Amino acid sequence: MARSIPCSPWLLPPLMDLLSKPEKAEAHDVQAMIMKDPGLSTAVLRMANSAFFASSMQCETVADAVVRIGFKQLYRIAAGSLAGRWLANQPVGAYGWEPGDLYKHSLCVAVASEALAKRVGHGVQTELAYTAGLLHDVGKLALAHACADQFEKIRLHQLEKGVPWRQAEHDLLGYDHTDVGGVLTEGWGYPVSLVEVACYYPRPRMAGSEQQPLVTLVHAGKHLATSMGYGVGEDGFSVELDEELLQRFGVTEELLEKVLPEIVTGTEKLLQAGVPG
Repeated sequence: MARSIPCSPWLLPPLMDLLSKPEKAEAHDVQAMIMKDPGLSTAVLRMANSAFFASSMQCETVADAVVRIGFKQLYRIAAGSLAGRWLANQPVGAYGWEPGDLYKHSLCVAVASEALAKRVGHGVQTELAYTAGLLHDVGKLALAHACADQFEKIRLHQLEKGVPWRQAEHDLLGYDHTDVGGVLTEGWGYPVSLVEVACYYPRPRMAGSEQQPLVTLVHAGKHLATSMGYGVGEDGFSVELDEELLQRFGVTEELLEKVLPEIVTGTEKLLQAGVPG
């Protein structure tokens, strides 16, 4: 069953909640939560001592690393480490991905969604946009884990009918990766914002009015990451793009072109820093 996929990043929701309120969060509380996960502790120390921060002083403790990195950057590192090791290590060959491609793609969507949130706003927190982009494709990972033997039929159906890959999944399985993503994120206790992104990022008009701005930004971030070729699976060649809705939210072609250099730089920095724990 797809919902039995292993290694749920269980620490992410409480850490998101803590770091999303920097005016109330205490460094020792953040440190204590990070130290519940050895892999995350290692990732935070590694990042604090990397060229990303260009410091000659070595951080020897998680407490020192938290101070150097700061809560905003720590949010991105934590999301990348907790979700990234999971995205990077599970089998996804059914979608035509090589090892690590799913993580690269998801990371690029995260960086792109964050960059767009900075520019068009609509009340979307940049940290939330980043996390939503990182986790948008969890349903694909679940289907690859549970239904790999069905993918050749899905592939042939998609080619023969000329429908989006998601539609081909639904035609043959009775559900698609967004349905599964919604079930997973809801079952893990994730906030409704992330649940709706997992459910509706290919078709943002179906999201609730409160979450539609976030879902639309991830929709645009997905389009950018796919266009740039970061870890694109074979399903990426049948893109669903709601250009009218993007225009309504201020996501124009001119804006997308303008943010491309920032997205490339941000994605490459994080990949070079080795974010997954």
